[in-house]
Amino acid sequence: MQVDLTQLTPVERELLRLGIMEWERPEGDRDTVVHLLGYTDRRELRSDVGRLGGILDTARSMSRRDCRRLLLATELAFASETLGWARDWAADTGFTDHDTITVLRGLQERLAGIVHGTTDHLGEIPPPAPPAWVPIPMDADDPYWASFNQRFAFRPGMRSWPAIEEPGPSVTIDLEPIFAGGHAQFASGAAAVDSLTLAALTRVLDADTGLVVLDWQHQSYRFWPHRFACQPHQQWPTTVFPNGDYYIFLTEDMNTGTFGHPWEQTLCVFGEPLVSALVPTLTSWLPIKRSNR
Repeated sequence: MQVDLTQLTPVERELLRLGIMEWERPEGDRDTVVHLLGYTDRRELRSDVGRLGGILDTARSMSRRDCRRLLLATELAFASETLGWARDWAADTGFTDHDTITVLRGLQERLAGIVHGTTDHLGEIPPPAPPAWVPIPMDADDPYWASFNQRFAFRPGMRSWPAIEEPGPSVTIDLEPIFAGGHAQFASGAAAVDSLTLAALTRVLDADTGLVVLDWQHQSYRFWPHRFACQPHQQWPTTVFPNGDYYIFLTEDMNTGTFGHPWEQTLCVFGEPLVSALVPTLTSWLPIKRSNR
């Protein structure tokens, strides 16, 4: 039975092509792989590499057996040093380990039914997860800054403390113990403030609710906490912890959020129910600077 692989993405097709091309290499004792791939000897395997690569290049249909060969050959060439050339993979193909694993895992999902004989169709590509951070164009964040300045009487300055009219209810947390710590204490403390705030935001906001994130004289963002919490490798473009500038997280109506002051070394948490959700977790290990409840 022939299977249609025309819906493979160009990157998926290229990874499989490079995976099978690795088996043109003459060195090494790879007899075990020859039999795993369904060939009688090394000569038959090496002579078939060009045919399989050509099928991928022209996006033609192929047999279920050939499909299994391509996937297994790529898995072994990339992952095994005993049977393949794992240490040489990146140099030979140009694919990093991270990129290879990402693409290969997707191929395994899409080809599973074909190689196991349960279907002759590729699995669907799942829709990409919506982004957790979307940059706001620099000329489009002016209305947010204007509204913030008017509502909170923002007074930027290294000795302007506090820098906003702190609304009620609000509690301003003293971050000085974190700033005063050593490198490890500072890094872990800053990360804890970010993580605890993210956890609180996911408790008090609906899953589809986004925030506006303002970074004084830098890039602003729209930010969805629930999406970000589900990401395996989280990178904060702007953190809650004010490490270097004023960092502001706000709901669209500006009733709820946080204001980080890097020079006063404080974090103002304002608006219910965020104050009730976040302040107890922060004040269990950090002092209160001011309260307006």
